[in-house]
Amino acid sequence: MKKYIISSVLTAGLVVSMFTGCGKASGGSASGKSSIAAMQKNSDGTYTVTVAVLDGMAPYTYTDKDGKMQGYDFEWMKAVDEKLKKYKFKYVSVGADAAPAAIQAGTYAFSASAHFVTPARAQQFILSVPESYYPVNLISRKADSFKKFEDLDGKSLVPNPPNDGLSVVLKQMAAKYPNVKYTQDPTSEYIPYEDGLKGVISGKYDCWFGGKAMYDDIVKNNKSEADATYCSDPITCAPCVAVINKNLTDLRDAINTATCELYKDGTLQKLSKKWLNDDVFATAKNTKTLFDYSGYSKDKANWYQSTLK
Repeated sequence: MKKYIISSVLTAGLVVSMFTGCGKASGGSASGKSSIAAMQKNSDGTYTVTVAVLDGMAPYTYTDKDGKMQGYDFEWMKAVDEKLKKYKFKYVSVGADAAPAAIQAGTYAFSASAHFVTPARAQQFILSVPESYYPVNLISRKADSFKKFEDLDGKSLVPNPPNDGLSVVLKQMAAKYPNVKYTQDPTSEYIPYEDGLKGVISGKYDCWFGGKAMYDDIVKNNKSEADATYCSDPITCAPCVAVINKNLTDLRDAINTATCELYKDGTLQKLSKKWLNDDVFATAKNTKTLFDYSGYSKDKANWYQSTLK
């Protein structure tokens, strides 16, 4: 079994200084296109890959009370690493705000922590095949009990920033159901989940287009809010992907192949049940959003571009 290399937490300031203080990154690249710090070639021909593990993103990636990295995406990374003979992953715990710029700069090769596919990510990075899914639900007042997207016709939704992952999914659903006319106030800031739910209960909004996991976390200790609201079954699933430095196409291809194998042998489904309390791959299949892992080939690596049109 491989030995995993774990590095301690880096503050955002240190991360920034690491990639702004160097005119040119060093190290080898397995893509042959560029040399970046995140890819160091070893004497045996393998590469040590520095990976950003985002902290504070439970149940996807986080550091537990004993200082150990945990979560669905962290275990997915380890499972992929086991399959890649050419690469050895070195894990570094990083703040979520610091990671994107550092991946672009080549300080880290990639990260994964329930990352949705968005136009900005597709432009700034290359993305993996879906390594997980985020089921999307409709949270409404119990008197309304919305169950399908068509129920949102003429209704008001809790606002989301335009570049938020859920906003992208909402736009995709709206394109699929053009006759559904809902309203959503513009905003550039995130509305806390609890405030959004309170807005639904008070009648300020009719529906929160969100996730059951977030909803359950709010109402688990608040019976009155649970009794006043209804959470639908998933109406769709958003694919979650690894965000990878643009130069590392060979690494992306290797990650994709390993991920497809992990789906086909049932590993991803087991990790999902362990960390997400559900088989999100089965949910994706039921909502007809499951990626075709069996039919994947390298010429389909840019699969996500078609979902953003």
